[in-house]
Amino acid sequence: MTDLRDITGKRWYMGKGRTPSRTEQIDDLIIGGTALSIVSLQFPEGDSDLYLLIENEIGFGSLLYRAFGKSVGSRSFKSQNGIFSFVTHRHFLREDLGSLKPISAEQSNSSFVAPGKLFFKIFRRLQAGAHPEEETLRFLSDQGYQGTPSLLGSCRYTNNDGKTYVLGILEGLIPNTENAWDVFNQEPSAEAAFELGCETARMHKALREMDGYASPSEKPPIEKLKILLAEGRCPVAAGHDISKIKVSLPRESVLFKPQRIHGDFHLGQVLITPDRHFKIIDFEGEPTRSLEFRRGLRSPAVDIAGMIRSFAYAEAVSKRNMDSVRHAFIQGYAKTANVPEDALRQELKPYIVAKAIYEACYELEFRPDWFWIPEKALKEFANPGE
Repeated sequence: MTDLRDITGKRWYMGKGRTPSRTEQIDDLIIGGTALSIVSLQFPEGDSDLYLLIENEIGFGSLLYRAFGKSVGSRSFKSQNGIFSFVTHRHFLREDLGSLKPISAEQSNSSFVAPGKLFFKIFRRLQAGAHPEEETLRFLSDQGYQGTPSLLGSCRYTNNDGKTYVLGILEGLIPNTENAWDVFNQEPSAEAAFELGCETARMHKALREMDGYASPSEKPPIEKLKILLAEGRCPVAAGHDISKIKVSLPRESVLFKPQRIHGDFHLGQVLITPDRHFKIIDFEGEPTRSLEFRRGLRSPAVDIAGMIRSFAYAEAVSKRNMDSVRHAFIQGYAKTANVPEDALRQELKPYIVAKAIYEACYELEFRPDWFWIPEKALKEFANPGE
């Protein structure tokens, strides 16, 4: 039986604060001495989650080398309770898979890299159905959009009941890139922000015709924020008055129709190439959300507001004024999307405050010392002009 500590102690474990009562191995595949296992974590409340485990991460590249075919198409491996499939979407040097090594920094998933060549991302917590990152990268590639890495391959599991889970994706690695978070913290360039605004608008234009679920309007968690503030989790937040904050999102947009968006857009999701072009990554949306929500049709204002708030965090960390950067980002977006800049700024306001409310809840729960960053935005919206 799988040791719970091998799962619950990892950063990619999504059940923070919840202890499973037992584990059950659902299926596994062994290739070249390395095993992929699908494990069910069952909770005392009666629900369960599926996770993908790798027995030997050092040998994962060799497993993929043996599993992927030499040409475009799919190779399938029958297991006891289903089928593991390795799909090649575009040609790549299969030999490069053998040099994939795990990246030590854990995120909500696990990543492997062959420097300058390939990047493989494993989706640890599994949900049945089409995965937003795999389908978005394929769609953008079909649209001829150049602002993302190439999707080269996918790994899937289909159980005997016909449910399919995307286990991971293989991408072409863009060499010598810098993360936009690091770049803007070191040098908050208005010119670069303008270009990022332009690229964001191009991304949204490319996604406009992509299918998705109709998403109902979601009210920000203002009640949860009130409870967290009342609990006194952050002494500095005591007595914070949020009664004047308007939190409802517009039912009808003046500028945008609901469409597929990035869904978790911030500076950490953007790479900058040596020739100063932007490449947008991580289209899986918020990993804690359902696949249906992440594949939903929402306003592009969600992404734009997410980046505006990311600049606020960069400002707090770097202690550099980001006003010109924020303005330039909106200007670049407005110009490329061909929308009035003033109307765009007006449209963004409720989305920015909604994002700040989510941030405030997160910081109060997990990083109380950081609460002052979203608090600053909430105060501005509660007391405009002060």
